[in-house]
Amino acid sequence: MADTERAKSEAPEERRFSPPVATAFLALCFLWGSTYLFIKIGVDHWPPVLLASLRNLIAWAAVVLVLLSVAAIWRRPRPVHGIRGWWPAAGFGLMQGTGFALIFWGERYITSGQTAVLIAFNPIFTLPLAHFWLKERIQRHHYVAVVLGVAGLALVAGVRHGEGFEGSVTMRVVAQVAVLGAALCYAVSLLFSRKYMHGDKYVNTAINLGTSGFYLLLLSLLFDRGDRSVDFSWTAVLSLLYLALPGSALAYWILFYLIENLDPVQVSYVTVVNPVVAVILGIVFLSEPLTWTIALGTILVALGTLHVSRPLRLPRFVGRRVPEPD
Repeated sequence: MADTERAKSEAPEERRFSPPVATAFLALCFLWGSTYLFIKIGVDHWPPVLLASLRNLIAWAAVVLVLLSVAAIWRRPRPVHGIRGWWPAAGFGLMQGTGFALIFWGERYITSGQTAVLIAFNPIFTLPLAHFWLKERIQRHHYVAVVLGVAGLALVAGVRHGEGFEGSVTMRVVAQVAVLGAALCYAVSLLFSRKYMHGDKYVNTAINLGTSGFYLLLLSLLFDRGDRSVDFSWTAVLSLLYLALPGSALAYWILFYLIENLDPVQVSYVTVVNPVVAVILGIVFLSEPLTWTIALGTILVALGTLHVSRPLRLPRFVGRRVPEPD
């Protein structure tokens, strides 16, 4: 009897969509779904990688300001990380920053809605990564999810004409591949964060945003050298501020909250709703096309993601702590 009670007490707590978690989940779905619209607007006014960098640097400054204000007003100093506490959030920021660079560059050539649907392939990438990295067993119905996701992806990626597409067809294909690379970066970063990143979510948010912001600034010096399309119109500034504050600072705080309360694949489930928000906003505000192939492809990718998310349960690493700083 004692052994049974002990086993129950040691068993990891099941992670569910409680009302606060569900509210945070829906908020993140809208925030990140709407960012595709503002990225599409912003890259017409800024070099793409520079826009991504400024987004994260402004968000980083906002988060640091909040942390300092909390410490000053409530006299509650934030925890200080040693190097062993910093590196997981910094590594997460590098992976996410690479994904941002690929998305912002790619969205110059393809629509905001198509970008969001391609990013929704993220959970399909998560499945084999969880198998080989975290030793999660793949079941037969997981292969159905992969087939659905690949079929949907092929339908969506086959659309390369209409309002919102720029450049040659070759560049549009390259942009689609770049966005898929971003989806892979997101899949790796979510698994990495769940396995290694612990501690205060506010500090982790600041480290992540700062690392990715300065990393993207370096990338901008390399890849935006020939791009001088910078202006400071109201449209340009407002798109940047939306991406930086609600779309990044607030969204990352919500993301870390979800990472603490859900499994990585459940968190990546945000990408199922994102395309719906992005496609609707793209149609309404940017007159982007909605073809039957995009509609059907989006449905298939969403079904594949649903099929992955429901049965897959990853190790929860309960009780593991980052070593205290020296």
